[in-house]
Amino acid sequence: MRIDVITLFPKMFDGPFAESIVARARAAGRLELVIHDLRGWARDRHRTVDDVPYGGGAGMVLKPEPLVPAIREIKGGDGHVVLLSAQGRRFDEATARRLAEHAHLVLVAGHYEGVDERVIESDIDEELSIGDYVVTGGELPAMVVIDAVARLLPGVIDAASLEEESHTTGLLEGPQYTRPPEFEGRRVPAVLVSGDHASIAKWRRAEAVRRTAERRPDLIDAAALTPAERARLPRPAAKAPVPDADLVAAYRSGIGSYRIAAHFGISPATVRSRLRAAGVRLRAARSTPRGPTAAEVARMRATGLTVRELARHYGVSHVTILDRLKKDRSK
Repeated sequence: MRIDVITLFPKMFDGPFAESIVARARAAGRLELVIHDLRGWARDRHRTVDDVPYGGGAGMVLKPEPLVPAIREIKGGDGHVVLLSAQGRRFDEATARRLAEHAHLVLVAGHYEGVDERVIESDIDEELSIGDYVVTGGELPAMVVIDAVARLLPGVIDAASLEEESHTTGLLEGPQYTRPPEFEGRRVPAVLVSGDHASIAKWRRAEAVRRTAERRPDLIDAAALTPAERARLPRPAAKAPVPDADLVAAYRSGIGSYRIAAHFGISPATVRSRLRAAGVRLRAARSTPRGPTAAEVARMRATGLTVRELARHYGVSHVTILDRLKKDRSK
């Protein structure tokens, strides 16, 4: 694999990738990593790459020139271009595995208030974020993506080590132990020293399910669990009822009943019924289709999002997403 990075701060990449697994992958010829200074494509003597945003506001925006010429020159005919941005889809293990299938990645480290939207529309294949927070630039997120992808390349890490890691199967990995068998009065679970490999595998699976349910319950719905494993899951805590005042305030702010329903986890019919009971006069139904267009849904679906992830993203039901996908296929 070849990974090119377009950045304003190329020296940031010197230290992290001179050590550990990525360094070994480069030395073994499994990974070619090339860092490019965006200012090398600047057209003026000051090497300007940013400008103030149209419409006013704080901060600066990366200009289409020199960014577009840089991307097009570097990606060649096979590069998959990824912008690291706080507005991107959240990076996860499934995305890392998908990116690892590409022969050539081009990572663009976003900066300042962002990138001119015309660059995204014309030359970016997808946007990724490493979490719901903001860092000073896209360099650190790019490093995270490189590390997560590089370790998945054939021959970089022993394949057996990748099979039962956290997030590989949709679950967190269970607890691990090593010598000594007892430390400060705490003993290693007896099953792990029993030599019974079937029992060990069963224990590890049960612990992975338990730990995921406790620490990351948001992963449980999509995890591949057996009916028996789901039956043993702890019951989720009951959600606090949504006050009528919150529904009324949201509706009067201009938000529709479908988006309100998606936000509070209740049905649109319940939202409308409670609004009427609270004395709210409902707005006339829109004549235009509700939610995203078929083309928008198809484009986002192509990035790997599931139907339910798309429904949450657009604030509509999964039935609406399926309807849009059906319409797109029928064109």
